[in-house]
Amino acid sequence: MRVLNSLAPIIILLIGSFYGYQWYERLPASATIGIAYLTHMLALIVAGLSLRFNRSSIFFYVVLVVMVNLLLRFGWTTNDLGYALLSGFIPIVLLVLTLLPDRGIFSIYSIPAYTLLAVVTLFSMLVVATAPAWAMQFVLADWLPAQYFDWTGQSQTVLIISSLIFYSLLTLCIFNPSPHLCAGFGVLFMLIIQLHFGDHERSLNVFSSTALLMCLYAIIQETWHMAYLDELTGLPGRRALREKFQAISGLYTVAMLDVDHFKKFNDNHGHDAGDAVLRMIAAKMTRVAGGGVSYRYGGEEFSIVFTGKPVKDSLRHLETLRESIARTPFVINRVSRRKNELKTTPRNSKSIKVTVSIGVADSSGSTASAWEVLKLSDKALYRAKGKGRNRVCK
Repeated sequence: MRVLNSLAPIIILLIGSFYGYQWYERLPASATIGIAYLTHMLALIVAGLSLRFNRSSIFFYVVLVVMVNLLLRFGWTTNDLGYALLSGFIPIVLLVLTLLPDRGIFSIYSIPAYTLLAVVTLFSMLVVATAPAWAMQFVLADWLPAQYFDWTGQSQTVLIISSLIFYSLLTLCIFNPSPHLCAGFGVLFMLIIQLHFGDHERSLNVFSSTALLMCLYAIIQETWHMAYLDELTGLPGRRALREKFQAISGLYTVAMLDVDHFKKFNDNHGHDAGDAVLRMIAAKMTRVAGGGVSYRYGGEEFSIVFTGKPVKDSLRHLETLRESIARTPFVINRVSRRKNELKTTPRNSKSIKVTVSIGVADSSGSTASAWEVLKLSDKALYRAKGKGRNRVCK
């Protein structure tokens, strides 16, 4: 589901780009001029937003799209070797820029990205100027019978490189879907198609605009994630809970969950181990049954909302969650090895039982607001703690 949610907008934009490409010649002149200006406006907007939010991956995607557009539009790739080098290096550079950590646009950590762009550009210019035999043989070689590739003007070397990187990025998107990865996959596809069609005005305008729209979507998605998702646990945060409460009505149940003795745990084992505990509990909460939606309320407190369910129908799902957390051993040395790279042996590992207390209340028979129902569940949480913790109280 997460893969579909991430890739669906990219796929819709891909389909829309081909539809727009087919109908481009039938558009009135004013519309085609508008699309040409749209490309420039989108480049400025997305570049500005990536600078504002310091998203280096998106910024470099825009640089690649603009660079390819300018090279093709002004005919700066004048021979087959230059065009093949451009078509072969663009997917490679995009993949490397996607894999580099997103650690700023104008910082010391972005030097590898700028170095890569500079080296590839200078190397390509040198090869085009000298046209060595080895480059001609490798870049423009026919590895397979030529009759199978008469549908494209690209060399077989370029097609092999593009295909390998296409499937590599698609695999990354499937196993680790994220806005910038999916945008990178979409931009790669658009650039490959654009280089296939060449310097035609409609391909430059339509496919460049679509690639930039994908970058804009990634910026919006990442901004939404920063605003609504908790960075540590990946759960929706308090802002998302507030919007849920603004829209909720009728019958619903609100549960408050708190990690038992969490301050003592942090004091004894460190904040890294404490963060790992919160992530483990959040992972359990994402699988809560009964249609419950989990949120990180703050600190070691979490909230779960069951829409359309009274307390009696929600209790069994909360009990299952509590038991699942209590039965999961937490190994301290495993966290230390991951975070601090300490070498430990299995006999030194220390397994600790982590438990939670849960308070629950619903809106049945009450005109109280959702926040007041949450306060009732918070009081129930204190009763659970007062009765010895590791229990659910209503």
